[in-house]
Amino acid sequence: MVNTNQTDPRKNFVPRFLPWLLGAAAFVVYCLTLNHWVSILNLANVTRVSGWTWQPEVMNPITFLVTIPFCWLPSAAIPVALNLFSALCAVLTLGLLARSVAILPHDRTDAQRAREQSGFSFLTIWSAWLPPVLAVAVCGLQLTFWEHATNFSGEMFDLLLFAFVIWSLLEYRIDEREGRLFLSAFVYGAGMTNNWAMVNFLPVFVGAVIWMRGLSFFNARFLTRMALCGLVGILFYLLLPLLANFSHSSPVPFWQALKYNLSSQFAVIRTVFMGSPLRSAVIVLSLTSLLPLLVFCIRWPGSFGDNSPAGRALTSFMFHLAHAVFLCACVWTAFDSPISPRHRGLGLPFLTFYYLGALCVGYYSGYFLLVFGSKSVLNRAHRLTPAPFEFLNRPIVVAVWVIAICAVAILIYKNAPQVRASNSDTFQQFGALIEKTLPATGGILLSDEPSRLVLAQAALARAGRTKDFVPVETASLKYPSYHKFLHRTFPQIWPDTVAPAEMTNGIGPLHLMALMAALIRTNDLYYLHPSFGYYFEEFYLEPHGLIYKLKTLPRDTLLPPLPDKDQIADNEAFWSQAQRTAFAPIEVAVAPPSPVRSHSLGERVLDGLSLSREKDLNAILAGTFYSRALDFWGVQLQRAGELNKASNAFVLAQQLNPDNAVADINLDFNQKLRADTNAPVDLTKISLDQFGKYHTWNEIYTAYGPFDEPTYCFADGMILARGNLLRQAIAPFERVRQLLPDNVDARLWLSQLYVANRLPDRALAAVNDLQAQPEKFSLTETNEMQLAIIQASACFQKTNRTRGIQLLETQISRHPADSNLLGSIAQVYVSYGIFSNALDVIDRRLAQTPDDPAWLLSKGQVCLQLKSYDQAIAVLNRVLELQTTNSQALYFRASAYLADGKLDAAQTDFETLQNTFTNSLPIVYGLGEIAWRKQDTNAAIKNYEFLVAHVNTNAPEVKIILERLRELKK
Repeated sequence: MVNTNQTDPRKNFVPRFLPWLLGAAAFVVYCLTLNHWVSILNLANVTRVSGWTWQPEVMNPITFLVTIPFCWLPSAAIPVALNLFSALCAVLTLGLLARSVAILPHDRTDAQRAREQSGFSFLTIWSAWLPPVLAVAVCGLQLTFWEHATNFSGEMFDLLLFAFVIWSLLEYRIDEREGRLFLSAFVYGAGMTNNWAMVNFLPVFVGAVIWMRGLSFFNARFLTRMALCGLVGILFYLLLPLLANFSHSSPVPFWQALKYNLSSQFAVIRTVFMGSPLRSAVIVLSLTSLLPLLVFCIRWPGSFGDNSPAGRALTSFMFHLAHAVFLCACVWTAFDSPISPRHRGLGLPFLTFYYLGALCVGYYSGYFLLVFGSKSVLNRAHRLTPAPFEFLNRPIVVAVWVIAICAVAILIYKNAPQVRASNSDTFQQFGALIEKTLPATGGILLSDEPSRLVLAQAALARAGRTKDFVPVETASLKYPSYHKFLHRTFPQIWPDTVAPAEMTNGIGPLHLMALMAALIRTNDLYYLHPSFGYYFEEFYLEPHGLIYKLKTLPRDTLLPPLPDKDQIADNEAFWSQAQRTAFAPIEVAVAPPSPVRSHSLGERVLDGLSLSREKDLNAILAGTFYSRALDFWGVQLQRAGELNKASNAFVLAQQLNPDNAVADINLDFNQKLRADTNAPVDLTKISLDQFGKYHTWNEIYTAYGPFDEPTYCFADGMILARGNLLRQAIAPFERVRQLLPDNVDARLWLSQLYVANRLPDRALAAVNDLQAQPEKFSLTETNEMQLAIIQASACFQKTNRTRGIQLLETQISRHPADSNLLGSIAQVYVSYGIFSNALDVIDRRLAQTPDDPAWLLSKGQVCLQLKSYDQAIAVLNRVLELQTTNSQALYFRASAYLADGKLDAAQTDFETLQNTFTNSLPIVYGLGEIAWRKQDTNAAIKNYEFLVAHVNTNAPEVKIILERLRELKK
């Protein structure tokens, strides 16, 4: 209770007015350093609020609710509006922190109780304003807090809920209004639905309420009301799953959405308690947040059973020492020391730990100002013996002031430049360069990277051109719901091509390639970065700065045309402008530390505290974007013979991303070309270890760009060919042939690819020199076999069957016992429908190894194609005698039985297969055909309906099945 002879401490300046002043000061700081556009931190929320996502939201319901008003703003205003909202949340959080520090009880130790006699044990000394100011400074100027305060990531709003709960508990200590506890329970329950950290802190919250209420906590009425308030808050878990269930864009079943929300949240929580690195991090972080909080929550006795002066002095000294350690550790943590969440948090912000640490800083600084800055009331009243350490009072108080001043100065000196750099216009410049390059006529924007697509959308929104382009995430095109979303949003541009069966099975590559081919006839298609994949079996990329126009590959060569003089001039002008206007902050951010350390006082202080400034992640990410594009452009220039300009592009790519190992390889080869030397193909020198964190070819290409060096081009071609990207593989092998005309393997690969793409003249042109100049090319027997097979395949495509057969038979006569050769030739005959010749080759091999299961299986297949069903069945019976579990032989025998009209035998084989390969479409089709012929209506309908539900209904076979189904259901 408040002493009636004293002024009510709640009306003092520090608890009543100071929090407002500190909040106003913080708001000015955050407005001056606010990010006015998109950044790494706010990218996801800007995308969601702007309506650029196609999937319904199922997580963070409270954030979803409070940001609904922002959805009504123009798209161009949303980023800055959200960032201002985050700054406001930060200001409110700091205001609550200042108020919380101001009303902390300073009666925890005997020394405090002897000096502070005010009501509620508030600090009433003249320097009582310092602890709230220091706590706000330590929290508000801390780098992670400052970044999230000026970029809406959602974390600051979550922290505001956390701060509100702590403030409510401290206010309850003063006025004991149960309504505060009920409100805090509701807010805490709602916060749990929004933030997994609140779930982890639940035991702490419950423990704090029990601590404050004592045995009255277990009052049934009170517990019931607390539980109900918490439950009402937790019901927000149901909000977004309900909305997702009724979503028009992409409905998600309620239970599926709820399960995803809960499982995602609790997966993180589980890792905290399961011995993971995250658990270790939380333990370390608790040492400078939860532990000091627990210590000052305990009201310690005056002594611990030792009433001797020496014992009391020792106890007092240990308490002072522990408090000093906590104060210094919490302040040091705010500097982002090695034990801070910034370094130990595994990429998570952990703002709650920073907040608790700042609360502890406020308490422990107040402790020292009170205990060592004022005299004991008891000493004055009763003239007790002075404390043994009284001579240290003034130095300790001065030390607290020095710590406070130095902490603020260090935080500003260290963090202000970083915040200013990270909130600069680096991304805005990147987006502006994209927007200025895009044509006024509009089109379709494609990107494999959602983040880059959002930057382009934000830039278009800023320029008022949102409706000019259709943004498309290529990774989402496999989902039917995404196609429905695009069609509904852009009905005049994006057609509805999804078949009913695809709603279950997803969209396949062939469908997507056909769709792109249709779209490019009526629209301009642009990629936002270099890419590869099945789209580029039909198209190639024409570079225009940071965008790439999709164009159809020339059908006669399947080689992307090289840039002409006008293209080169336009792109060089673009990159010159970009270098002048956008690259400077990136080059500063990625530059390695200077070997000559600065000897300024500030830098020496940072070194002494084991602190260092961090690099601007926004600039580093933008640098990787530019670097990849420059590497691609350098490759285009190098292949066009512009070696000096290519060298400049590769050098710039390295400057913007020093980790770009591909640009380094390309630059090294560029120097060899300029010196008129070359490099042979040597696949042994390729090691994925040289590419750092990237361990697959896809990751390397996606991060750095394409290669233009013989060895890596050769490897690139092989990887593309083995990935069945048979058109894209032509370009790298053609490049190797240009650089190394004597390389036999490159010519053979190139020729095989042209054969596979039905360009026989190109295939023959690639290998003609091998026969015309045998002295120049030292062909091995294997090379000669490959050459003959390629030439024969080209002859078959040119309908010169006689010449093709002659080439193959010549090789057979030379190598009659070569199993690999015979197998390859038999495969060629089969692929061109020359089954009788294939059967002859197979019989020759079986004459040598009559019980070879693989060759017998091949003979069964060929006999099936020749409609020699009895012979096929006999051969396949032999295979099954040798290999009773050979499912291929069983399937071919079932097909032979079916084709020969032996329906019962066919049905037996198909049903045997179905036991192993459940719902296999070829097996279901076979059983449906048997039922149709047997006039088993029910079985036929069952199998045909399954087929229709799982295949593309536009296929000719399915049209026949649909017609049969209509007849069966009459």
